[in-house]
Amino acid sequence: MKVLFHIAEGTFARVYRGRRQPGNQSVAIKVLRQRFTADPASIQRFNQEAESGMRLAHPNIVRIYDHGEEDRLYYMVMEFVEGSNLRDFLKIRGKLLPNEAMPMMIGLCQGLAHALEKGVTHRDLKGTNILVSSTGQAKLVDFGLATLRGDDKVAAAAHGQRTVDYSALERTCGSPKGDPRSDIYFLGCVFYHMLTGKVPMPEAESKDPLAKMLKRSFGAIKPLSDHANAPPEELCAIVERMMKIDLKARYQRIEEVISDLEAYQSTLAAPAPRPLRRRPLVPDEAGPESIDLTPFEVPAMRSLNVLFVENQPEVQEVFRKTFSKMGYRVILVRDAERGAERYKEQPPDAVVFDADGLGEEGFQAFIDMHDMAHEDGHELAAVVIVGPRQRSLVERLPTDDRLIVLTKPIKIKDVQDALAQLAPLTVPPQ
Repeated sequence: MKVLFHIAEGTFARVYRGRRQPGNQSVAIKVLRQRFTADPASIQRFNQEAESGMRLAHPNIVRIYDHGEEDRLYYMVMEFVEGSNLRDFLKIRGKLLPNEAMPMMIGLCQGLAHALEKGVTHRDLKGTNILVSSTGQAKLVDFGLATLRGDDKVAAAAHGQRTVDYSALERTCGSPKGDPRSDIYFLGCVFYHMLTGKVPMPEAESKDPLAKMLKRSFGAIKPLSDHANAPPEELCAIVERMMKIDLKARYQRIEEVISDLEAYQSTLAAPAPRPLRRRPLVPDEAGPESIDLTPFEVPAMRSLNVLFVENQPEVQEVFRKTFSKMGYRVILVRDAERGAERYKEQPPDAVVFDADGLGEEGFQAFIDMHDMAHEDGHELAAVVIVGPRQRSLVERLPTDDRLIVLTKPIKIKDVQDALAQLAPLTVPPQ
């Protein structure tokens, strides 16, 4: 195991980027903070998170591969997810439209269903405990307050550490501790946030300890359907039922939520009627003038994947918004080496590679993409963005590929034009 660099931290642990040997797999390494290593309850909670997570294997749950202790450092080795947590994601996006939110919502429900099937309740569902990958996949993470069915010892030891107050909810509605329906309630709160851009219970994330101690009224939450620009009535009804205080009125099983969400999603997938245009009146040699109503002849559109390697978050967001609107499927990564790995996993139709500020390792990652493309028998289509002092880098770029080099300062229109040239979205007429 090789530790590369620090990527995140919380009150309880720090997270590092690393590589797992053999195989050179990118991983996240979570390490318990030093000040907790003398506290048996904290060590127990940390190990419980690892052991709970290792029971779970689902695309919508961050995998935990291993855990252990070395020189009184307690660690777990986890799947590395290129992206951000849902709270930070929504700070940028504001809120999601129903068709954008549905894949995430269904995926999270399926992940939770898998955990509950294995006897694991999450017990701390909130935006910061959900990761959104650069491909838009949502994943549950941080089962540190999880409860294995029939074992509340760790949850009791961690009392007061959770941000989302499950205990207050369960006292309010009279449900037992570790009730799966509590996870359904707070997952509904997550969906509420996704669809409105508003946290239903802002005090849940307050830094004021007194505010967290107050017994808030769960019934005082503004109904989703009362928000301006609320989602359609059918979707509001699903989320509001997830958040019912009355246990009998709430969904009893997460599979019921999945069924209703999938039924709603199927209505979004219904194809829109094709518009018709009226051709000019043309005299018919065999009779009176006729009218021929035929579909609009629009250029065929292709679904193209574009991998953007860009380490500046604000530029990433510009790329995501601009090129998603154009119709490209945008895949964003910050790290050049991770970009090369993504290229190997599933080669995209084109690459936009911002080399400005990257060193030799970053440049080598681009060369790796070039080599992988040629191993697969095709050229690499890429827009390479370089800084004004990277002339030597340009001279080292391969000459046997479809490359367009842009030197900063540039405008987003320059990147749009270059990408449209390399990977046009319309199919040329035959």
